[in-house]
Amino acid sequence: MAGEKDELRLHQQLNSYFLASLQNAVAAADLMAARLEKTPQADGSDLEKYLRILRHSQFQMLRLGENLRELSGLTEGTVKLYRETVDLDKLCADLADSVQALLPDVAVSYKGPAEPCVTLCDSERIERLLLNLISNSLKHCEAGQEVRIQLQRTEDTLQVVVSDNGSGIPREKMETLFSDYLRGPDLTETGRGAGIGLHVAELIARAHGGSLVITSEEGHGTKAVFSLPHAYAGGLRSYREPRTGRMRSLLIGLADVLPSEKFQKPYL
Repeated sequence: MAGEKDELRLHQQLNSYFLASLQNAVAAADLMAARLEKTPQADGSDLEKYLRILRHSQFQMLRLGENLRELSGLTEGTVKLYRETVDLDKLCADLADSVQALLPDVAVSYKGPAEPCVTLCDSERIERLLLNLISNSLKHCEAGQEVRIQLQRTEDTLQVVVSDNGSGIPREKMETLFSDYLRGPDLTETGRGAGIGLHVAELIARAHGGSLVITSEEGHGTKAVFSLPHAYAGGLRSYREPRTGRMRSLLIGLADVLPSEKFQKPYL
């Protein structure tokens, strides 16, 4: 009974967050329509601003929807991983470069080992895991701070470390870090998201036979260590591009930390 109540409460809280984002999108669309009616020959500068806000809200809803879908599928065991031979070093390096290009105010660096780091994994889900970790770090960083991504090998595993020198996570939140979303999002904190991303990242890690450990010290940053077992079969192939397309996938994964200016051409 308690579990059913918790699930019902979770659905209600997530619906509240979803509706709040949807209302932002509707309000922006209304402003666009009103402007068109009054000044159909206007230069469109304000309309472009409203359109960016609308698109930004849409991508935030897409991120929430994708994380909810992953959460449900991974929890119920209905997700089928598409495993392939992946150069994890290339995946991480490309991801770091792409995030840096979108967010130049925060330094995003990558360091990998000299030896090959090849494994069997679902590259699209591994990228979603890493984007959730990077997004979490960026939420706690300000301009001039740094997010570091490092790939390293141990005897049995490949480890991806995502760390930052941002504000860190309060001690009282660490014990419930992967289940904090059960309390529902704080709708007064814009850009903070629904709090599902870290739990989805943990579930993706576990689905691959790996683990995710997060440590943090308030005022001194956060470190997330994702471990993946060594596995190799067949020849090396380039990892799949996300089904949604590279830039669209990045915009969805980082929707809670990107400014609305990124939700326009040439990014879309």
